[in-house]
This record gives sequence, C-alpha cells and structure tokens, in this order.
Amino acid sequence: MLLQQDTRREVGEGSMVPEVRILSDEEVRTLHTNALDILEKVGIKYESHGALRLLEEHGQKVDYDSGIAWLKPEIVERCLATTPRVITLAGRNPKHDMVLDGSRLRVTTNGQGTFTQDHRTGERRQGLVKDLRDSTKVGHYIDVVDYIWPMVVPFDVPGPSRVLHEMYHAYAMSSKHIQHEVQLPEHVPFALEMLEVLSGSKEELRRRPPYSVVSCTVSPLQHEPKMAELCIDLARAGIPIVIWPMPLTGATAPVTVPGTCLMSLVEFLSGVVLFQTAAPGCPLIYPLGPEVLDMKSGMAVCAGPEIPLFNLILGQMAKFYKVPALGVGLNSDAKIPGIQAAYESMQTGLAAALSGADLLVGIGVLDDNNTLSLTQMIIESEIARMVKRIRQGVTVTAESLMAHLIAKAGPGQHFLGFKETLNGLKTGEVFFPKFSYRNTYDKYFADGHDEIGEARAEVERLLALPDPDPLPPETDRELRRILDAADKACAESAA
Repeated sequence: MLLQQDTRREVGEGSMVPEVRILSDEEVRTLHTNALDILEKVGIKYESHGALRLLEEHGQKVDYDSGIAWLKPEIVERCLATTPRVITLAGRNPKHDMVLDGSRLRVTTNGQGTFTQDHRTGERRQGLVKDLRDSTKVGHYIDVVDYIWPMVVPFDVPGPSRVLHEMYHAYAMSSKHIQHEVQLPEHVPFALEMLEVLSGSKEELRRRPPYSVVSCTVSPLQHEPKMAELCIDLARAGIPIVIWPMPLTGATAPVTVPGTCLMSLVEFLSGVVLFQTAAPGCPLIYPLGPEVLDMKSGMAVCAGPEIPLFNLILGQMAKFYKVPALGVGLNSDAKIPGIQAAYESMQTGLAAALSGADLLVGIGVLDDNNTLSLTQMIIESEIARMVKRIRQGVTVTAESLMAHLIAKAGPGQHFLGFKETLNGLKTGEVFFPKFSYRNTYDKYFADGHDEIGEARAEVERLLALPDPDPLPPETDRELRRILDAADKACAESAA
C-alpha cells in the first residue's frame, strides 16, 4: 500500500480536486480478483426464492435449500459494465437535482437514529414525528446539506407502516432529494404510489427519481431476503439503490482493514449482480461504510481511525468499478456534542471527501448513528463546509497565480488595496466560517462566546422560519390518502 504521486484529478475547466489513492494498481487488482474468487467459490446467501430463480435463469449456479448462489466472474464483470457511472438524484423541486458525475461532493444528513437528544434540555428520549420534521426542516435550511436522509425513527406513528410515515414527513418538510429505507415488500406499492404522485407520473419518476433506497446486506456474505425482493421491484421502477455492505471488523469480517474491505467489496458486487440482472442499467451507489467492533465495550465503532482507511480504500475501488460512491464520514461515537464529536467528525468526513466520493453522509447523529442531535447538525455543517472547500481543490492558471500582482506589489508591500483581493474574497477564494470564532483572545471572553450555545441558538433560528417549500394542498391530500390506506393494509398484514 502506498500513497500515489498522482493525488489530484481533473474535473473540468482545468480544476484539480485533491484525491488520495493509497492502493497501488496491483493492490486494486488483488482486491478485485479475491472478491471474484469468493463470489464464484464461496457464494452469497440470498435465501429469496425469487432472487435465486432470477440468478439461475441468467446462468448462475444456485442452491435453493441453502439459499446460496455462486456468481461467475464474467457475469459480475458484465453487470458492472451495465451499471451507470453518472446518475441523477432529483429533488421534489428541480433546483435541488444532483448529477453525480464525480465533479462535486454532495452532503446529506445522517440516518437513522432511534433516539433524540433535546437541544433545549439535553434529555435523551425516543424519537417522535416532531423530531423527524424539525430535523428535516433544519437540514433543508442548512446551505451545505444537499439532500435529506430522515434522521430519526418516530415511535408515535403506526409501527407496521412507519417507514411510509417517515417518507411522507420528509417530503412535507423538504423539497430536496430523500434517501431512505423501505423495509417490507408490502410497503413497496404504497411507496411507489406516493412517489408517482410527487413526480407526476411513472415515466417522470423514472426520469427524475426524487428518492433513493438503502439496501443493507447482512454480513458475512448474506442478503436479507425481503429486502432483496423489494429492492428488485424498486430497481425495476427506476429507483436508485444504495447497496450498503455493513461488515464489522473482527466480528462479521476479518480483523484487518484489507480483509474488511474485501468483505465489503464481495457483498457490494453481489448486489450489483442481483439488481443489474433484474433491471439492467439501474442506478446503483456504493457506500464506503464498514465499522469496527470495540472488543472492550462490545460496541460498534463508526469513527475510529480505521474508518478513514475504509473510505480511502473503497473509494479507490469505486473509481475502479466506475460506480458512484457514498463516503461515510462526519460520524462520531461521542454521546453528546463536544470535543470528541468534533475531532471524530472531521477525521472521518475529510477522509471520505478525499476518497473521491460523490456523496457524504452524514450530519447530525451521534452515538454510532443512534442519537439525533440538532445541535450537532449545526456543528457538523461547519465541518462539512470546510471539507467541501478542501475537496473543491484549486485551478492553477495565470489568473489564480497572480504573479503580476506579486511583481506589482514588490518586496515589503501588501495586497489589501488590490481590486483582485476584494474580488477573490467575494468569489470564495478564502473560506469564511459561519460559526468558528476568529477574533482575539480577549474579545472571545468579552463576547462570552460559547460554541455549543451558538449552535443551539442557530437551531432555534432555523426552527422559527416558515416551513420550507410546502407540498401543494392537492398533493398533500393525495399522499395522506395513500398513507391511510397503507396504515390499514400494513396493520392487517402484521396481524
């Protein structure tokens, strides 16, 4: 493993973005070859009869008793070839559309916690609809948040249809793209009906999907059968699928970083084969997100130093496979906003950005993705702005070098009076933070500056704003009608 000399990538108009490549070409090929070998000789457990039948019909060896399929290398390669490199994640409002082509980093909120830490009292409690709506509203108004992942599970809605309520409330509070999870096959027809209402038609939904769905594997080497089946249906409808391997170093994956990355690659490729076989050309996204088991506490760790390595290695593999990547950073194992939460969020977020990922999750959930914190949303939005500025990179031209100004100023002079300096400040050449304090030591204490207090005040300011871009009344009524029907059908199915 080495740091490649070629650590910048041209993205158009001569702009170069920083991109860390820590694998040699030989190491990339070694990982890929081993992944193909495991897929062919060890196999993947799908369990779903429908998934196995589909794979068998397309030339794969399957065993219905064990639920395992063995995937041929040439079919894996063929499915990778039909996976699009450039995809669009649309917003409910077209101004929030995102084209994932490798040129920009897009940031989302994090999901999905089961608890909320009240930003006023500090109390930690189960999530409610109000928390889901408040966090979506705050996420919509934060400039650095490009799309929304519903951030907390609301326990005050019917359990069998809960994910559909989450979808509704997310769209009610934001017109940005929503990334989410559908958990049961019976949710799919209602989810698609809601999305068709939002898009206007099946055809428009396929052309500009305002929704992408997360499909988590079950490490080691398994797909949850119901999740696999429902995501096949969604892929066929044109919904982008986020194939999320979740190996845990030392527990459900080898104890080494490369071994865990290999497990992630195998599981991702098994999803590529399944969904490209079902719907050739369907948009897929690769999250770079294994975690580590802390052997002392028994807790999963989302922000150890291994996490940046996972992002860098798997981000390089995503480039090799020519698939859009979702960097996993801005994460923390800290329980409350503070020093640990800040340094862990920065180290994971920066590495994810420098992996070359198209997307970065995510802002605002602490305690290994268990606890929503509106306060942390504000803090991590500041970190995300810094990370985005670094990822933006530079363009080296005569205009940006300003050699003529250096000559004009000469020895011992300053650049404050040049119009180019003012123009550069206006166009973002120098980063200006929204919340970081940059004044003098004495003024810091004279002002009574308090980072956590400032973040809480910003939460209150955003919550006091009008609800953003509300649903048209007719659309809202239709979504509620579908939701009522889903409540009844899902309750009957669960009985």
